[in-house]
Amino acid sequence: MKEGAFWRGSAVTVFAVGGVLITAAAIALCTPWIGLVDLREVVITGNHHAAAADLVSLTGLQRGQSLVTLPFRRVRDNLLRHPWVKNVSLERRWFHGLVIEVEERVETAWMVDPSGEGCLTMGEGGVVVSDDCERAPSLPELRGARLSGSGPGSVLLNGSAGALIDALRADRLSALGVELIDLTNPDSVELTTSSGIRILLGGIDVAWLRLKSLAALSQSLDVEDYEIIDLRFGGEATLVPR
Repeated sequence: MKEGAFWRGSAVTVFAVGGVLITAAAIALCTPWIGLVDLREVVITGNHHAAAADLVSLTGLQRGQSLVTLPFRRVRDNLLRHPWVKNVSLERRWFHGLVIEVEERVETAWMVDPSGEGCLTMGEGGVVVSDDCERAPSLPELRGARLSGSGPGSVLLNGSAGALIDALRADRLSALGVELIDLTNPDSVELTTSSGIRILLGGIDVAWLRLKSLAALSQSLDVEDYEIIDLRFGGEATLVPR
């Protein structure tokens, strides 16, 4: 019995030592190759407004990090903090590169800066993307909107307002030429087109839903014949001729 016990003990020792040797060998084999998959180059594509240097800085990545263990989720979350960035995808480029493809927000409106100085450009999702209004002449003015803060990165406090502004970019509605989105009275949202048509949509929380009726009307009649299009009462529209 003592002899049997000795061999069982020896077997355990052999396997334990063997495991250590195998692990040591694996480390020895892999270590020289680590430098072959380290991060040396970051390529940014799809950005037109966001500076590449700013985006690379936001990633938080360091030269020499292993491509295998890059924290993709954290990098993506960091990049989405940039006001221009709507979406982002990451792809390893073996053996030393990372490709970051950026989808930027489309400008949707402009508004006077609540501080009273200058103006702000609004992007998709109700996010302020810029503190200048370079494209103001081609965008509708947003009036009476409330923001979470000041400057780029601040957002509309009412999500329905963002949905309304984004929905106006639809093909049937963009042809109307809306030049003013007035949210001054949240219970009575009003649009004004470049030809002077006033479109009454009702409360801010339902205004964007009324745009479906507006799109249908624009397909079935010549809206230019009317001075006022009143959609405040849901499915029924009241039209006031010019």
